[in-house]
Amino acid sequence: MQNKPDVNNSTEEDQQVIKTEQTIRIELEDSPIIEENSSSEGREGIAVPEYSDIEMTRQQLYEEIWEISVAGVAKKYNLTYAHLMKQIKEAGIPIPASGYWTKLNFNKPVTKLELPEPADEKIVISRTIPPTRKKKQQIITDENSVRTAKDAVVAESSQTLESSALQVAGQILFPSTTKKDDHSEVAQMIGTPETYEQYGRTYNIYDREILYNEVWLAPVTEIAKRYTVSNVAIRKICQSLDIPTPPVGYWAKLRADKPVTRIPLPISSKPTKKSGVRTGTDFTQQIDKETLSFLNEENRSVILSVATQIMLPDENAKMHSTIVVHCKAIMEWKKKNKEQALRGFNRRSMDTALFLADTVSEESLPRVLHILDALIKAMEPLECSLTNDLKFIVNGETVPISVTEAQDEITHIPTKEENLQLLKYEEDKRRNTWASKPKIRKNDYVYNGRITVSIYSAKSFRDCKSYVIEDRLGDLMIAFYEASNILRQEREVREENVRKRIEEERRKEEHRQRVNEEVDQTLILENLSEDYDIACKMRRYIAAVEASGNLNPKSIEWIKWANAKADWYDPIIAREDELFGRRDHKRNADQKKLERNGYKWW
Repeated sequence: MQNKPDVNNSTEEDQQVIKTEQTIRIELEDSPIIEENSSSEGREGIAVPEYSDIEMTRQQLYEEIWEISVAGVAKKYNLTYAHLMKQIKEAGIPIPASGYWTKLNFNKPVTKLELPEPADEKIVISRTIPPTRKKKQQIITDENSVRTAKDAVVAESSQTLESSALQVAGQILFPSTTKKDDHSEVAQMIGTPETYEQYGRTYNIYDREILYNEVWLAPVTEIAKRYTVSNVAIRKICQSLDIPTPPVGYWAKLRADKPVTRIPLPISSKPTKKSGVRTGTDFTQQIDKETLSFLNEENRSVILSVATQIMLPDENAKMHSTIVVHCKAIMEWKKKNKEQALRGFNRRSMDTALFLADTVSEESLPRVLHILDALIKAMEPLECSLTNDLKFIVNGETVPISVTEAQDEITHIPTKEENLQLLKYEEDKRRNTWASKPKIRKNDYVYNGRITVSIYSAKSFRDCKSYVIEDRLGDLMIAFYEASNILRQEREVREENVRKRIEEERRKEEHRQRVNEEVDQTLILENLSEDYDIACKMRRYIAAVEASGNLNPKSIEWIKWANAKADWYDPIIAREDELFGRRDHKRNADQKKLERNGYKWW
C-alpha cells in the first residue's frame, strides 16, 4: 500500500500537491463521464500497465535535470512533475534556479550548483501513481474522453493547477511555470487546441478556463501560434470571455526573477466557450542576421527579446503622460478648428494641425494612441523617450513617425442645403434668369479604419488581410532602431560634410592670408629697393660733384648735406632727418612723396 505523506510534517508545496490531488480526485469522481462498471452495457476499463521504478545514481539524475530541466525529466520518464519534484528534494539534488533556462537561451552567465556527495549513491524514482490518477487513466481512453476529462478537471481548479501537473494519457497539461520553468518549453507541452470542421473551414474552440491558464503560462504570441490566429484575435477572445491577461512588463519581470502577481479568473456571466474561424494568420517575425547588426551582441539580444514579447497594454491601463497631454492638445485643436471653420476662416489661416489631428479619424485615434503607448512603454526601459509631438528618441536620435488612415470613396449624398441650392438653380433656369450652378462634390471620402504607420519614411506598416498593426509591434520597435541608425549615419555624413566644408574654408583662408602676407612683403621689398636706388643715385651724383674739382666751402657744405639726405633715403642706414624725421621705407612712393606745407584754411 502506498504510504500517504504526513500533512503535519510536509512542506507548504507538498500540502499544495496533496490539496491539488484531492481536488482532481473529487472532480473526476463527480464527472458524468466516469464509469467504473465493466459490464457489457458500460464502457470497458482499460488496465494501465504498471511500470517498474527507475533506478539510477544521484549523479545521473543530477546531470539529466541540468540538461533538460525537471519538467523534461518528468516528461521523459512519464512522471508527474510534482511527484518527481518531491523525490528530487528528498534525494538532496540541487535544481536550476528561477530564470536559469531563460538566461541560458540568451547566452547570459548562469550558475550551476554542485551536487553534494555521495554522487554515486543509488536512488529509486518511484512511479507510484495515486489511486485517483490510476482510475483517471483507466477511464480516459480516446480523444473525446480526454477532452471531457480535461474540461471537468480544469473547471474551478485553475488556481490549484499552478503547483502541479495534470497528466492525461502521457501528456502534461498546464504545468507550473509561472515562476520557474521556461515558457517556450511550456508552450510545447500544452496540447493541441480543440477544433471542428464546418463548410470546409476549420474553427477553434476556446474554453474560458483553458485559455485563461494558457495566456498566463506563455505570452499571447505563443498562444496565437497554437491556435493559428493573430495576437489581436486572442486578445479579443479573452476580452469577450472576460479573461484577464498579463499586464505590461509581466514577462520581463518573470525573466528577471522579480515577484509577479497572477490575476485570478473572475466570476462572469458570459459564455464559458466560444468558437472562431482559424484564419491561418500566424505572423512570425523573420529576424535575420542583418537585423540590428549595427548593435553589439548584448544590446541586440536585449532589444530582440523585448521586441518578441511586446504586447498591447490593457485598455483601462493609464497611458504614457506625454501621450495623454498630446491627446488633450488634439481635442483642443479640433474644437478650435471647428470654431474657426464656422466663422469662415480660410484653411490656410487656421492653426497648423498637430500630429494625428487630421490624419486619422476620432474612432481610430484611441487605437493609434494605444499602439504608441505600447511601444514607448516597452522601449522606455531601454533609454528611449518621447518628444512633445510624439517623436521617438532612440539611441539619441529623434525618429519621426507618421500615421495615416485610409479612406474609401463613396457617392456623395446631397444635404438639405445643397438640395435647396439645386432647386433654386433649376427654378432660375426656368425663368430664364441667369444663375450659377452650385458646386456640389460628387464623392465623399470616409475613413475606413485601415492604419498605415511610416517610420522616418523608410519603412511602413499597414493593416492588411494577413495581419494588423498590433501584430507587428515588435517589427515597429525594430524599425525605430534601424531608422535611428539611418538617422545617425545621415547625421554623421552631414557633420562630416560640415567639417570638411569648414576645413576647406579654413584652408582657403590660410592660403589667402599667406598670399596677402606674401604680397605685402614683396611690396615692402619693392619700396625698400626703390629707396635704396634713390640713395645710390644720390651718392653717385655726389661723387661726380666731388670729382669735378670745383669745390668751395659752399660746395663742401652741400656735399655734406647731400650725403645726409642719401643716408635718409637709404633703408639700410635709415638716418633720421632733423625736419623729415625717419622715412617709412616700407610704404610706396605715393605714400612717401614729399610735399610742401601750405596754409590751412578753417
